[in-house]
Amino acid sequence: MLPVIILVALVFSFTVDGFLSVFNLQNIMRQLSVILIAVSGETLVLLIGGIDLSVGAIISLASISGAYGMHFTGSAPLGVLVCLAVGITAGALNGFGISRIGLQPFIMTFGMLLTTRAIAFLLTGGMSVGRLPTIMLEGGEWNILDIPFVFVIGLVVTILTGLILSRSLFGQKIYLIGTNPRAAIFSGVDVKRVTFQVYLIAGALSGFAAFVFMMRLGDAEPTAGDPLLLQIIGAAVLGGTSLTGGEGGITRSASGALLITMLAAGLDLLGAQFWDQMIVIGVLIALGSALGTWLIQRRVGESNVAASSPARQDGGSG
Repeated sequence: MLPVIILVALVFSFTVDGFLSVFNLQNIMRQLSVILIAVSGETLVLLIGGIDLSVGAIISLASISGAYGMHFTGSAPLGVLVCLAVGITAGALNGFGISRIGLQPFIMTFGMLLTTRAIAFLLTGGMSVGRLPTIMLEGGEWNILDIPFVFVIGLVVTILTGLILSRSLFGQKIYLIGTNPRAAIFSGVDVKRVTFQVYLIAGALSGFAAFVFMMRLGDAEPTAGDPLLLQIIGAAVLGGTSLTGGEGGITRSASGALLITMLAAGLDLLGAQFWDQMIVIGVLIALGSALGTWLIQRRVGESNVAASSPARQDGGSG
């Protein structure tokens, strides 16, 4: 994605007034913060060959629940705990249904999407929840050397998730399950347990993303997470994380998130409507998925050729 990101940045910088302004770059980083946190959890799910369609709805319900908690108590720490509790509960239900009951990830998480979205509307009547603690509003505007504080939070979560994937036994198990679940079982990996843990982590990260989302917006809305689902899954796919599991990583998903956020910001400055932005992102996801599939097939073909070459040489020498 790096050449594509550079190309998009260059095109927008020369064609869109104010794209490289400090204000717009900070706006991109603030938007990116939520997606980075949520896509970290989604990437873990995709790597084991699953999918989580409920991530956007969980963000909506968690933000609504956290906002009510802070609205009545004025406690920001309580808001974090409530958001995490909602995310962990939803993630645990997803993980239990998929790993223990045997439901398909698409069906289970789609059911969770509908349920959490309905609860969010029942709690609010479709209205937003405001009057959050002052520290929440101020925290969304904090900058560290002109870098938004919420972006620093998202970046830290992304780095930690990447380290878990690349430097821990748990990360190795995730890749093995996504590549070959049967081989993982024969290797002594408790596939059901790891699957449950992955969905639990994804839910927790969605809950935390909801809190950061409230810091950025200053309120909570039952529809806030709806447009995020396409951006989160799209970021992972565009970055090169495979929908079939075992291929990809946090760095790739983060690069896809950056590309999508830049496109949304650039199109917004051009005056494009929200649905126009979704059309562009949807087309890019389709093209990115097709390109990723082609590259994987190409690598598999090259590996098969390389593996068969010694055999042909041995056969010739015999």
